[in-house]
Amino acid sequence: MKLKISPFAEEDLEESIEYYNIRKQGLGYEFARTVSDTFDRIKENPLQFPYEYKEMRKAQIDKFPFNIYFVIKNPVGYILGIFHSSRNPLKMRVRYKNFD
Repeated sequence: MKLKISPFAEEDLEESIEYYNIRKQGLGYEFARTVSDTFDRIKENPLQFPYEYKEMRKAQIDKFPFNIYFVIKNPVGYILGIFHSSRNPLKMRVRYKNFD
């Protein structure tokens, strides 16, 4: 499966990488690699991840308290957000409602 990343998710990722690199040199790049690994897991078997809201699924990122929210519209997976687990997940519902 191919993945497409929404502009919102790209912004989420860039902000998080910058945040972690400020906290500790290179940590943001480790975060980016972990996100990339999770993208690979989504591509390989997107159905392994549970539904979070309607057709939107949630994949937890290893080693970091983040989740990737995505929707499958065969043959493409659309990444809607990369959210810290402490953020309000209702914001992802707004993105989901505006998707499509």
